[in-house]
Amino acid sequence: MIRKSFFLFIFSFVLTTSFPVYAQVNAEEILATVLKRSAEVKSFEADVSIDVDVDFIRIPVKKGRVFYKAPEKFRFRATGFVLVPKKGMNFSVMEMLNKKNTAIYVGADDINHMLKIVPMTDESEFVIASVWVDKAKKRINKMDVTTNGQGNYIMEFTYGTMQYDLPETTKVTFDIQQVDIPLKFIGNLKVDQKKAGERSKGSVSLVYSNYKVNGEIPDTVFDETIEN
Repeated sequence: MIRKSFFLFIFSFVLTTSFPVYAQVNAEEILATVLKRSAEVKSFEADVSIDVDVDFIRIPVKKGRVFYKAPEKFRFRATGFVLVPKKGMNFSVMEMLNKKNTAIYVGADDINHMLKIVPMTDESEFVIASVWVDKAKKRINKMDVTTNGQGNYIMEFTYGTMQYDLPETTKVTFDIQQVDIPLKFIGNLKVDQKKAGERSKGSVSLVYSNYKVNGEIPDTVFDETIEN
């Protein structure tokens, strides 16, 4: 708790001494609006195409299907595929932001409000997150998250014309050294051992299609022990 309080103190001090104009913008209200809009999605399922870009390994594009049911049930299905990094891919963004935290307004660009999110519980899986919220659409365009023990990852979202704030594409960029890539993920693919030992960035890009939103999804779909 001391570490999180320290982050909160530093950001509060900087804002009140250097950026007094930002005090007029209520970060908590911006975040509350984002969460309210996201709560309109009670469940969804969609087809997904996954493209992994890692320097030392060639991985073909995979096809799968994703399922979600509020508040935090998630299932991803694709033959012979393990999501990497898991923390950035399990649609835990809103779950993370719904936890007890403090939102601080730090600025804006032409399109986005920029917030810092500091968790207020020791059980949080992240230390601090920078969030870019679309001023007009009231949805998250980008997140830069520093986790507890899992390094840093950046998530970027693009949207289509759907009624709901569900992305058409998601790109997650992460530090290779902070990610354990399981052997079953690598399989018989060719690995460049020299590059594998170097510090490097990797990314996973997901493209979603054929969304079905707020339909009935049986709880058995989320049982990892059942192939359904």
